[in-house]
Amino acid sequence: MQLAASTLDLQFDLPGLETAARKWATRARALVNRAACDDQENALGVAAFSLDSAAYFLDRGETDAARDALRAACSYAGCEEAGAPQLAEATRALLASLPA
Repeated sequence: MQLAASTLDLQFDLPGLETAARKWATRARALVNRAACDDQENALGVAAFSLDSAAYFLDRGETDAARDALRAACSYAGCEEAGAPQLAEATRALLASLPA
């Protein structure tokens, strides 16, 4: 599955960011199903869970908690075991789009 951050239509409102986080969580779960090993499956699973958590916090307007969840997602998606640099890039874009 090819993930391209360029397809991520970011909006600077919280509902738009929530939708984008849920979209990327779904893509991360799809990658879990294609994982080549347990380490990759675990890293992608945590990234997906963290993206879902970020979406939940964005829905509640808790931007600090969402930021923490997105940092975790970015860390796990960007690790060598995950092998998902496009997912990490998209997560970084979400993180950068959070209002201050």
